[in-house]
Amino acid sequence: MAAIAFHGRLRLAVAFAAAALAATPAAAAPGPGPQPYYGVPIPAPPFLDPFAPAPTPRFAQACDGSEPIFGGILGASAGGLLAAILSERHGRADPGATVFGVITGAMIGATLAASHCPPNPAD
Repeated sequence: MAAIAFHGRLRLAVAFAAAALAATPAAAAPGPGPQPYYGVPIPAPPFLDPFAPAPTPRFAQACDGSEPIFGGILGASAGGLLAAILSERHGRADPGATVFGVITGAMIGATLAASHCPPNPAD
């Protein structure tokens, strides 16, 4: 019984408080206004600015023409080794598969190495 009476008084107090707040005009309390900032502004780092233009990566700025050669050499060696390992039968590698791996690896390596270079504007 006491709990019901307490809840009834609590509801009545909340209703009076809501009515009192609704009846009074909302006015800002007087006080100091915004204070000027006299410190040194700290600029945000450029990587935090979402509207900054994306910088051009160093590897894509210029290509000197050696990329396909270097990629072809690495691809040929990787393709030859992979083909020799995969074609091994009874301790002997198939020379045809090894040559095919060297040629295919050289083509793939040269293509991948030169894929980041910008197109030649003279073409």
